[in-house]
Amino acid sequence: MRTSALCFTGPGRTDVRDIELPPLGSRDLLVDIKVGGLCRGDVEVFRGDPGVPYPYLGGHEGAGTVTAVGPEVTRFRVGDNVALLGDGRFRRQAVAAEHQAAKLPDHIDDWTNWIVEPMACCINGIDVAGIRADDVVAVVGCGFMGLGILRGLATTPARHTLAFDVRDERLVQAAASGATSTLRSDGREVDDIVETVEAVVDRRPMPSAYVLPGLQNGPADVVFETSGTAAGLELAVALARVGATVVMFGHQRGNVTINGTTWHLKGLRVLNASPMIAEDFHQIFYRTAGLMSSGRLVTSDLITHTGTLHDAAEVLSHAGEPSYVKGALLLEPGA
Repeated sequence: MRTSALCFTGPGRTDVRDIELPPLGSRDLLVDIKVGGLCRGDVEVFRGDPGVPYPYLGGHEGAGTVTAVGPEVTRFRVGDNVALLGDGRFRRQAVAAEHQAAKLPDHIDDWTNWIVEPMACCINGIDVAGIRADDVVAVVGCGFMGLGILRGLATTPARHTLAFDVRDERLVQAAASGATSTLRSDGREVDDIVETVEAVVDRRPMPSAYVLPGLQNGPADVVFETSGTAAGLELAVALARVGATVVMFGHQRGNVTINGTTWHLKGLRVLNASPMIAEDFHQIFYRTAGLMSSGRLVTSDLITHTGTLHDAAEVLSHAGEPSYVKGALLLEPGA
């Protein structure tokens, strides 16, 4: 069986090509893909990633409807709507292993609300952070993933959620996503930002009798660095209290310079919350699909740019613009 797929042919170039699908295995599903979310990684491939061999078949945020099942499949039947893990999902049909699929509601009007994989990444980050009752949590960077984390934090016992970004429109979205306080983080010294935060957030006493002078400058028990920038990481560390958890969620590419003295004397617990930190990311994925199916986690309003496979280059070219939060490709029949 053959299908149409999006192919990244080089920096700034895409094409729709006819490809051969692998045979359907005994525990596989054949899925008509309805939507594929555009990850930050897809944007980097489009712009030119030296580590990617072109031509490249991308897409790992797919969802659609099951059209055939292997004879040993037990969890799904033809007609089920599913979200998928796995790469190469920017195609009209895809073969996926049963364990790569999570059940979605039977009736879906807006497929842009069912891009589950990135939200599973957010839930994974929240899980490993170990947020406890009365915690103050900060999110540095309010792109799609930062906003997703803010929405996921509604499921935790955190007392106060702080959001930081360099764009006013992102802070408006952060407030709508559950942040109790928002603050611009550009054009100011880090210490000034921390002092401003301390004026609106009551901190608990420091947890250690060995806190050194000058290190009691952060009110946050948990900080998510979601910007993937050096400035964002510096602010995240400054916002962290002694003994805090800093979750490096944004992809800090290449070599990163840190203040090892501050990290050490604050006793920071630093986590790299990519999917690889999970004991079983599939379970996180299934749980996230269930959370979204319950209506407690909605993200369709954050999908700002859409198009078909043939429109991919146009949609991707808008990434980085002020109005862009996240893009998605819709693969309805004939699109």
